[in-house]
Amino acid sequence: MNHVVRIAFSALMVSACSSFVAETPTPTAGTSPPTIVAAPSTTSTTIPLASSCVHVTSGAAPVATGSVAGDALTLSGELFLCAGDVVVVGEGDLNEVAAAAQLAAALEGPLLHPHPQLAAELGRLKPSRVYLLGDVDVITPPDADVIRPTIEEAVERARDALGVSEELRLPAQADASTVLETMAAMASRDKVVLPQTDASPTTGSLPVATVDPAALVTGLARPTNSLAVWLMDAAQPVAILSAAASGRVAGATVVAYDPGDILGFPVVGAALAGAPPGAIRYIGAVPEAHDWELAVLTSGLQVPGGGFHAFPEDQPRRYVAFYGHPETIGLGVLGEQGPQATLERMAPFLTEYAADGRVVIPTFEIIASVASGQPTEDGDYSFEWPISAFDEWIAVAREHDAQVVLDLQPGREDFLTQAKQYEELLLLPFVSLALDPEWRLTSDQVHLNQVGRVNASEVNTVVDWLADLVRDNGLPQKMLIVHQFKTTMITDRETLKQRPELQMVIQMDGQGPIPTKDETFLVLTRGTEDAHWVWGWKNFFDEDSPATATPAYTIDKDPVPVFVSYQ
Repeated sequence: MNHVVRIAFSALMVSACSSFVAETPTPTAGTSPPTIVAAPSTTSTTIPLASSCVHVTSGAAPVATGSVAGDALTLSGELFLCAGDVVVVGEGDLNEVAAAAQLAAALEGPLLHPHPQLAAELGRLKPSRVYLLGDVDVITPPDADVIRPTIEEAVERARDALGVSEELRLPAQADASTVLETMAAMASRDKVVLPQTDASPTTGSLPVATVDPAALVTGLARPTNSLAVWLMDAAQPVAILSAAASGRVAGATVVAYDPGDILGFPVVGAALAGAPPGAIRYIGAVPEAHDWELAVLTSGLQVPGGGFHAFPEDQPRRYVAFYGHPETIGLGVLGEQGPQATLERMAPFLTEYAADGRVVIPTFEIIASVASGQPTEDGDYSFEWPISAFDEWIAVAREHDAQVVLDLQPGREDFLTQAKQYEELLLLPFVSLALDPEWRLTSDQVHLNQVGRVNASEVNTVVDWLADLVRDNGLPQKMLIVHQFKTTMITDRETLKQRPELQMVIQMDGQGPIPTKDETFLVLTRGTEDAHWVWGWKNFFDEDSPATATPAYTIDKDPVPVFVSYQ
């Protein structure tokens, strides 16, 4: 499933009168109250809609009875004290459900489905009219008119009541995408942008139609008394259409998503941006998701290239970086020109690195703390540059949807202590972190006399701190890059932690003859097929021999490097 639809219904006041011919009422089986288990709400308010029967609750507890019919009964029990009009439809015909949903939305009444407790709920609601679409047999209250409209009559009635245009009528034979397009257009009264799809509503992994989120966000105002957002399984169009009718009455926004991948679709984040987590409610499907994931959705923040993951499964990516320090040409190509010129110089590389179909993200890999051959003022053999030194680079990265990576060469200081000094920058959604163990010394070592190293336990302190920073601030996933060109540079590497808020990258960071680098890469990557990290590679313009590896050569490696930097 790779598409998502947002369906929203404004609180339009409509008449509840009917123009259909009524059947002879069917006797009721009794007047016992329904045994509907409704999720408790923390607070509730009654709002002055067209019907005084509507009672809108503001609770966020999930509604998940295990069936569409059961969920509809639960919502009816929460939202309606009574109902002048009730619409009942089976679940087998998508067109009938769509027509019934439109009719229920127009009449501001509940949409229900055959269920063992349906008769009891109708007895509680005491409707004057019950509309039955399709081949359904229902025990109705004795004083209710029973009306059996055709699909065309139901759509016509809804169209007239809601004031939508003729072209929004549902075709006689509509697939799921057409149904959802019709419902979304009825909500937005604007052009709805949809991809072409050959999806069948019976496949079970339905790519649901996509509504242009910009049109909906700007064209629909939520009722001032409600910020409710209902999350629905995008593979269940019957459930979406059923809930959409009730969502309109409740002033809720209905958002279809994939419960198995709550962060998989950026359009969901656009739909939920700004909604308080307490206003978001799961209807029908409750995902196994981290609290952080919901916080990311509601924050509205996304990574460069869009989305919430550094390497989204549905859009393979590669980051191509120029490495160095902004104020010196001696530490890498990044310092040879300003940020705008760096992007221009980088452009041909971005094109070549997209040859295997990956989306390529331009990246500034900035050395934030620079190793020193002499003792520094604080004795750690590392110059920690102030955040202000990188202001221009941060501004250009933000403007051009580029990634920034802060690289630490901590000397005798530990990585966590230095990382915390750059917390202000790491709170930005497009800034990630790199650790360079080559420049991590013990208390008696000096740079260039020894090659540094780090134990996985120290890296793990950074993993937890950075992951907590991401989680607590509703940030999208960050990369944590760890450089390595010797087996001894990361001791106990197999114990490196995995946190969902981070994607670890181990970058082969050596220079010299290309065959030697290839052999080192083979040694470092051997046996890591099931590791949680992905792999990076570093090219040197001057130090590699006989020449710098080409992009085609670089991406032909196994495992394929997904982070490539140039020094």
